[in-house]
Amino acid sequence: MSTEPASRPPDTPDTPDAAHSPRRLQTSVVWRTMLLMLFFGGLVGVLVALASTVMVGREERERMQRQLAELMATVERTASVAAFARDEQLANEVAQGLLLNDAVARVVITEADHVLASVGEADTEAGVLRLPVLVRPLTSPFSPDQQVGELRLWPASSKIAQAAGSYSRFIAIILLIELVFVVLSVAWVVLNVFTRPVKKLSDDLHHLEIGVGKHVSVPTGHAGDEIGRLAGDVNALITRMDDLLAAERDTRARLEASERKFRLIFESAETGIFTVDNAGRLHDWNPWLAAKLRLPAHEGNDRSYVLGTLLGDASSRLDTLMVRALSDQRPTSADFGVQYGESGVLWLHVVLNPLPDGLLQGIANDVTERKRAEASALAMAERDPLTGLLNRRGIEHRLSSALESLHGSGLALMLVDLDGFKQVNDTQGHEAGDRVLSWVARQLEAVVRRTDLVARLGGDEFVVVLCALESPDTARFIAAKIVSALARPIDAGGNQPVQIGASVGIAYTDSRADAPEALMRRADEAMYEAKRAGKSQYRFAS
Repeated sequence: MSTEPASRPPDTPDTPDAAHSPRRLQTSVVWRTMLLMLFFGGLVGVLVALASTVMVGREERERMQRQLAELMATVERTASVAAFARDEQLANEVAQGLLLNDAVARVVITEADHVLASVGEADTEAGVLRLPVLVRPLTSPFSPDQQVGELRLWPASSKIAQAAGSYSRFIAIILLIELVFVVLSVAWVVLNVFTRPVKKLSDDLHHLEIGVGKHVSVPTGHAGDEIGRLAGDVNALITRMDDLLAAERDTRARLEASERKFRLIFESAETGIFTVDNAGRLHDWNPWLAAKLRLPAHEGNDRSYVLGTLLGDASSRLDTLMVRALSDQRPTSADFGVQYGESGVLWLHVVLNPLPDGLLQGIANDVTERKRAEASALAMAERDPLTGLLNRRGIEHRLSSALESLHGSGLALMLVDLDGFKQVNDTQGHEAGDRVLSWVARQLEAVVRRTDLVARLGGDEFVVVLCALESPDTARFIAAKIVSALARPIDAGGNQPVQIGASVGIAYTDSRADAPEALMRRADEAMYEAKRAGKSQYRFAS
């Protein structure tokens, strides 16, 4: 049985698309762009595949080395214990455990020059890049500064290279496939969706003038998509920029007005306003402070002024105040007295407030009148209202200062107790007694120098302090004059004069170490000794 041979199909004529393909390639930007993108995409794909093979292989080897280093760090503590204790069994267990990892070819643990464990064989396969031996020093578990041995690890270079090659080839294939799809997609999107409308927006923006109310037009056919929204957002941004420019001009005008207002307050305030750094140097000050501290106008002045020097702060109180303000980050204040030649003292209350940049803002107020009032009140509190002499508080305060100022001289404290004063009060009344006390006060002031101190302790007890004495003889002379002066008859306002006397106890010292209470006690004992001896006389304390 025979069969007819299969007939050959007739030649297929060229289709219109095939006939016009060469011409389309010459005239169509889209097709030319797609072919060029495919060509360059393929070229880039090959280069990327080659580069990724090398880079991924290298990264994989580095990753394996890091993994091996982490593995060594994991067993470092146990290996250190084995090296410190020279425990070969423990060292072998650590080495065997490391060798279970496919990337490890050989492990050696040493203690000084002694090998505790050596397992595995180094990779000797030819044509494989040899990885360096990893060495980790082993330190004592009890002294981290003492090295007791080393942990050496030989990577399995051939296995690592094989794994890196497989991984890099897989990555290269994935990148090539991804690149093909990306090139095809980008060619169509870039040429047909983004290029023309974006170029139109770019041309409109290039010729746009800000601040004149012009806007860009939306590309045809893109009113509802992202490019249309982009055009709308650009127009909205232009509108906001116009509004911001107008608001910025308005804000600048308000700021200039505010600066003028605060400058006026700064210059006309009836209080000192200044800025000082942590070294005490003034940076800014207003006219009020310049007038009080005799400073020049700040504008055009290059000289550096130290606030502590201007305030006459010899004890560094201002430095302490600044340190406390900066460390506590809260305002601190203190009073400072500025000497104005012979015209007196200007008292300023200074408040320092820390600023964020390490500077301090200061305010100074004139409190001279308040200080004078306080000083006057203090003086009144230390004076006896009847005689005008110092009272007990006043003499105690000044006696301490007189003792501290002794320098090669002496000091005598006299305790004066009136004899017969009670009889004057009983027979002629308290008014006459008050006249007697006032007369005694004037007599005591008359026999001493202006630099000496006279006080009334209370009742009929008086104190006289003789300062800067050359010798105790001066105290004896003054005591004799006091006894003699107070023995004279006194006109107390009655029908006849009254007669009193005075017993005087004297305590002398030339030492700054003596306490005021001790001097007073010694003078009191000497005064009672004078009374026991017959009154109206003086006695020196032993």
